[in-house]
Parts: sequence; structure tokens; C-alpha cells
Amino acid sequence: MYRQAAQRLALIYGGILAATVVISVLLGAAAGTGLQRSVALGLYVSGSLFLIGCFVFGARGPLRGVSDDGQTVPLFGARRVRRADTDERSEATRTALLLFALGLSLVVIAAVVDPAHKAF
Repeated sequence: MYRQAAQRLALIYGGILAATVVISVLLGAAAGTGLQRSVALGLYVSGSLFLIGCFVFGARGPLRGVSDDGQTVPLFGARRVRRADTDERSEATRTALLLFALGLSLVVIAAVVDPAHKAF
């Protein structure tokens, strides 16, 4: 089970990394900038977006909105409010930690690749 989960995570991470590099290279070529610099900037941007996502998932409070028919809805505009159960809270924490690790690793890779600021 853990092996399959690790394989799926590696596939997702590789897909995100490859998509970021391809889009960065295409945008860098259109802008006329260097290959390394455009890849580094793309990785910085995508890493920052994942870190912002980490903050959003991690900052969710213990309350969830409930509609009239019992569906979970955003807190604003909800008819009723309920406390999140333990599973919802732990899932939000795990998602935030995963997004943090992903975002931080992308920023570190960008710092290594960036020709403007040599890490080593």
C-alpha cells in the first residue's frame, strides 16, 4: 500500500516538475530569456503557489458550513455551522504538509538551477 502511494506521489511530483519546466521553457523562449533562468523562475513561481496552498489548507478553522440538505459548503453563506471531525482536520493537516514539502522542494530546485544566484 505504501509502495503504491509513493509511486503515485512520485508520478504526480514528476508530472508537476515536467509541466513546470516545459511551460517555463516555452514562455522563456517567447520572452527571449535564457533557458536556465526561465526554468528557475517557473520553479520559483510554482513552488510559491504550492506554499500559498499550504497556508490556505493549514489555516482552515475547526468550523464547516452546512447547507439545508446536509452538504458541506463554504462557511460564508452557510445555513448552519458544524465542527469538523477528526478525519477532516487530519486530512487538512496532511494536505498542508504535502503541499509544503512539494513547494519547498520546488523552490530548492529553483535555487540550485538559478544562474543569477548561485547556491553553491
